[in-house]
Amino acid sequence: MVFARDLIGPSDRIAEELAALAAFREVDEVAFALPFTFDHADYVQLLTDIATRLGPLLGWHPAR
Repeated sequence: MVFARDLIGPSDRIAEELAALAAFREVDEVAFALPFTFDHADYVQLLTDIATRLGPLLGWHPAR
């Protein structure tokens, strides 16, 4: 298991930073940890961005 530093910013920048990590390029699964102190709307926005922007930039797609 590898823990990366906190990545903050637009999805395209986060995808670039993750792709630059040799350890990230070797994994088959990834988990994103979210802060515990956000409001509901913030979680919805973050999860939506991960699913619709960051995920596809990293090669992820929904199961068919």
